[in-house]
Parts: sequence; structure tokens; C-alpha cells
Amino acid sequence: MRSFKLGVVWRLCLIFTLTVLTVLAYLKYGYPPAIALFFLTSIFGYDLYQYAIAVNRKLKRLFESIQYQDFAITFRADSYKGNSFSDLNQELNAVIRSFNQVRAERESIIHFIQAIIQQINVGIMSYNTDGKVELSNQAIHKLLGIYKISHISDIHHEEFLECLDTLQSGQNRLVTHNNNELSVGVKEIILRDRRIRLVTVHNIRSELQNRELEAWQNLTKVLRHEIMNSVTPIVSLSETMKDIIHHDFHDVQEEKHKMAVEDLQQAVDTIVARSKGIMHFVFAYREFTSIPQPIFKETIVSDLFENIKTLYEGRPNGELSIEIKNDFPLFIDTDQISQVLINLIKNAFESVPKTTQAKVSLIAYIQDQQKIIEVQDNGTGVPSDKIDQIFVPFFTTKPEGSGIGLSLSRQIMHLHNGNITYKSNEPGGAIFVLQF
Repeated sequence: MRSFKLGVVWRLCLIFTLTVLTVLAYLKYGYPPAIALFFLTSIFGYDLYQYAIAVNRKLKRLFESIQYQDFAITFRADSYKGNSFSDLNQELNAVIRSFNQVRAERESIIHFIQAIIQQINVGIMSYNTDGKVELSNQAIHKLLGIYKISHISDIHHEEFLECLDTLQSGQNRLVTHNNNELSVGVKEIILRDRRIRLVTVHNIRSELQNRELEAWQNLTKVLRHEIMNSVTPIVSLSETMKDIIHHDFHDVQEEKHKMAVEDLQQAVDTIVARSKGIMHFVFAYREFTSIPQPIFKETIVSDLFENIKTLYEGRPNGELSIEIKNDFPLFIDTDQISQVLINLIKNAFESVPKTTQAKVSLIAYIQDQQKIIEVQDNGTGVPSDKIDQIFVPFFTTKPEGSGIGLSLSRQIMHLHNGNITYKSNEPGGAIFVLQF
């Protein structure tokens, strides 16, 4: 600052001296030398003006850079004018660096928050009063089956849009979309005098099904343990009794005793058979409670279908057809998904009356950004009053069924972050839909 003052003082002294000399030259020598000195005085006067307003000019550039968020400028052009200008340039550059640092930290925080929003499983969307969507994450795109949402009019779902229009801030409502139960919540916030509606969408069907599966698994483990503890001794004792009867009573001669031994033998055989049947039943449910974790690898759906089709070639009284509307890769455990499809195809063939030519179809396509596989048949379908129970463990409509096929299939699909649903086939029959 001291050097700035000295610069102003010596410029003023020089201008004053030149002014006096201009007057003296005019009085003694006339116009020509006076005009020359006046011109020189004007040059130094302009230099003093530029020197004096240089600080204001720098401050103006600083304020403009802050106003327009342009922090790429650097103050160093006039450092040659003295230490005061050099120090001022350093201070102004330090201010610019501080603003740059604050902006970088703010942007990093914004990017961090956006990354978190994109990673969470809850769908999030915000839009203004004009319906323009300012924020949306991948979860809501997946739940609504939309690749990109720029305006709420891009959402072609009347019930969901009606929900957005009618819900007040802080309210929630259930909406059904693509066989999913969506919990939709709305919260209004004021952001810089702008009214923003924040929408959250959560698929509660998957959560409910996961909890239901966990409950059934825990129940099955307990039942299996208790049944095995009770049945195993019965089987062992029955086998022992069977051997005793065979060795100790095989030479009974009296007709009355012989008939009693035969009745006893038949009763013991029945006990052994039923006990082994119960043990087989329990062992079958072991699969339901001990599915290994999937080993994921990329598989093309056409290759998956071809491998399954070879199992059913030459089948009498039935055919398996394949329709691939969109061939796409799946990141799955091929063995587990093949097991699901084979089980569904087996059920499909068994559902068709023997008097009818069975027609089962495997269909693959993409709908609303979701990869879909359907298993269709022309069988009898599922009675309407039984549809809600078909995925429940132990439930079966077949006389010799174990009731674990569909529940096992649903559990495998959940391990693949997918879903399996049922719908009636319009011409007649059933359609099982696998969503990936």
C-alpha cells in the first residue's frame, strides 16, 4: 500500500512541475513550447488516472468472475507497477483459489449425493410445478419401466400420474404396476422460492415375498427337524419288528396264529412304508431350505432355450416351441434357471389333458426395459381361487405333488433379483412370467 501512495505522489509532483513549466514557457516563449509541455502533462495525467483506477478495475473483474462463476482468471498483468500491485494480485488470486476450492468441494458433495441416490433401491424423483423432472435415479426407471424421465408426461401410467396429482405432502399410496406393489410417497419442499415435489417409490411386494419365504424356510427347518427326530426311531423299530417276525414266526403252523402273523406282518410293512414316505417327503423339502448361492455368468437366452429344447425332442403327445422376439444376454446361474424352466415346462405338460395335444411355448422378449421369459401352455390353467396359493410352500393341486416346485422356483428367481408371476392364458391354459 505504501508503494501505491508513493506512486501517486511522484506522479502528482511530476504533473504539477510540468504544469508550472507549461505556464512559464507560454509567458516567455509563446504557444509552440507551451503546447508541447501541455501535451506531455496530459499524458502523465492520463497515466495517473489509469494508475488510480487500476484497483477498482481489478475489484470489478473479481466481482464479475464471482457473479458468473468464472474462476479461470488470474491477476498478474500489472505486477511490474510495484509491490502494492504485486501483493494485491496475490491476494486476489488467493480469493479466486478459495472460491475454486469451495466450488470443487460443493460439486464433489453433489456428485457423492447423486452417486448415493443412484445406488439405493428406493426410486426417487423430483419435479417442479411445470412437471419438469430435475432428478431421477435408476431405481425409479426400473420400477416404472422407463429409460429416461425428463417430464412427468413421459410416465405412461394413469394410476401413478393420478397418484402424483392427488397426494398431499407427506401422504403415501399403493399403486400396482407390472405385477409389483409400489408404495408411492410425496413430499413438497420449498427450494429458493421454488416449489419442488419429491417422490419416493418402493416395491414392497418383493420385500413381503422375501419375508414370507424366510418365514416358510424357518418353519420348514423346524418341521423337518422335529419330524426326522420322531420318524427315524419309528423306521428303525419297524425294520427290527419286521426282521423279528420274519425270523421268529416264519414256521408257525396253526392257522389261527398264521393269520395273526400275516396281519402283523402287513401292519409292520405299512408302518415301514409310510414312515419311509414321510422321510422322503421331508428330504424333498430340504431343497427348499438349502438352495446354494447362484454362480452368475453371462448366458444368451437363445442358447438357454436350445439346451432345454433338446430335453423334450421327440416327446409323444406334445411339443415344445421356442419364440425369441428379442435375443438378449442374461447374467444368471444357468443350472438354477434351467431347473426353474424345466419345472415349469413339466407342470405345463402335466396340466394338459391326455386327450389333448399339449402345446408348450418358451417365449423371450424385452418389455419396459425388463427381460422377460414366458412359459405358456394350453392346459387347464389354475382355478381363480387357487392363484394366490400356488407359490406357497406345501401347496399343490396334484395328487402326488410335493408343493415345492413353484415355491422353489420363486426363491431361485429372488436369488437372481428377479420375479415370477402367473397369469391366465386367454385361449386357455396358463402363463408363467419370469422377470429379470
